[in-house]
Amino acid sequence: MRRIAHLSDVHILDARAGTRRARYRFTTKLVSIGQRAPDPHARRRKLARALRAAKEHGADHVVISGDLTEVGEDAEFEQFAEVLHDAKLPAGSVTLVPGNHDAYTNGDGWARAMRGPLAAFAAASAAAPGKVVERDDVVFLPLDTTRFQTIAWSGGVFTKETAAAVERRLTDPAFRHRAMVLVVHHPPFHPVRAMRWIDGLRGAANVLDLLARHPRLQLLHGHLHRIFNHIVATSSAVGAAVGLLPKTDATDAPTRLFGAPATCDGPEHDDDGAESAPKLRLYDVADGALQPLCG
Repeated sequence: MRRIAHLSDVHILDARAGTRRARYRFTTKLVSIGQRAPDPHARRRKLARALRAAKEHGADHVVISGDLTEVGEDAEFEQFAEVLHDAKLPAGSVTLVPGNHDAYTNGDGWARAMRGPLAAFAAASAAAPGKVVERDDVVFLPLDTTRFQTIAWSGGVFTKETAAAVERRLTDPAFRHRAMVLVVHHPPFHPVRAMRWIDGLRGAANVLDLLARHPRLQLLHGHLHRIFNHIVATSSAVGAAVGLLPKTDATDAPTRLFGAPATCDGPEHDDDGAESAPKLRLYDVADGALQPLCG
């Protein structure tokens, strides 16, 4: 594999709800308020443009790290799937994981989507903890960090059992010389301390422990709607806590955690009327590590 495209936070809306479903329109406006315009057609176009850009830049694999839909309704998953199918990407070259928005309507929406409209992409997408997706010199570990909750909450969870399942894959001799990429929606940090309880990842320490003990492990995430680059910071003291630091030009340590911008964010056109740049990240794979092309 040569190149990976990373998209996130698509927030597809049901473009066919019309005026018949007042409750749906109220709920989706509520969760979008102050963050993104509730225009279902614009969101589809932004996703289509980002997928087209991934192909034009030679991506061999596309990762979409959660919040595929606005509230996880069946109709939203169906319309998300339509855009993916229209992009004509090979099904095995697309890895999907759910975000908190994909679990707002019910507790089994993701499983239904994987059996239904997204069935063509299920083989390379999140299922039970410990699942691996092998693509040449890269092994993806797509995980579901969501839990069924009210729209007032947006956090995720990474249990010790999930960590143990990932650990078994990381110690498998078959993957010893390959890049290992954990794909989740919620990152194991939050830039706003006061929001961690509501919007953060419970069990983040389990992720940090895996990163500290497995230097080949890298992580792709969404949720925060902007680009992040972090390194893993450890102390020389035995048993010291593991932390993360933003990557800077002065830091020699490799970037291990990569956050993507939200595909749905921003205007469709610049001030001069030209189409704005699609929101995605691109990484080349070299020497068992992901190298961002820019950002």
